Amino acid sequence: MSDHPYLTDEELALLNELYQADGQNALLTLPLVMDANIGPLLEQATGLELKLELGQVKLSFPVALNHPVASQEQAALSSPNIVSHSGHPRAWRLPHPQDIELKRPNGQLLAAEIRDLSINGMRLVSQRPLFKPAPSQQAHKKIWLVLGQEQQLALQLTLVRQRKGPQFWLTTVSFTLNSADKGTLSDFVFRGFLEQIQKRQAL
Repeated sequence: MSDHPYLTDEELALLNELYQADGQNALLTLPLVMDANIGPLLEQATGLELKLELGQVKLSFPVALNHPVASQEQAALSSPNIVSHSGHPRAWRLPHPQDIELKRPNGQLLAAEIRDLSINGMRLVSQRPLFKPAPSQQAHKKIWLVLGQEQQLALQLTLVRQRKGPQFWLTTVSFTLNSADKGTLSDFVFRGFLEQIQKRQAL
């Protein structure tokens, strides 16, 4: 049984095999060269993905095209989804993400720590409740998610559940992103995920 909270040993082994490289960019994308003859087909496509199945492990890679000209088509496989046995993509969950901040609309930091983060939600730990009781309606909160020094995403958090533990409040929230912001956050989460795997294996 795997000691990783979110992945099996087989899934960890597959990721290590695919993403072994010295360059930092290789941690995030894998190069893909396409036959120019499929250019006309790609011009009509609304999306493209590559599916990889090895035993019980299934990965789905969205394909990002780098050049619009069909005759020089190049592409990169971006952050994959692990496909569950039911056939639905499983979002990456990054435990204790680094180099990230939560800010209120007025620029003040939100007094909460991210326990884990995915492209559609997160779990937060705080000393005080983040949402006031709202039994008659769903509770929402607008924040900025600041990634590193350059990128920030506007989120509207929707309360899923909130409970008080022995010392802290644990709050689960969901959010919805447009496709561009979802790609940005997916890359951030997956890069952090690979870095954490490498650190665990180096110990």
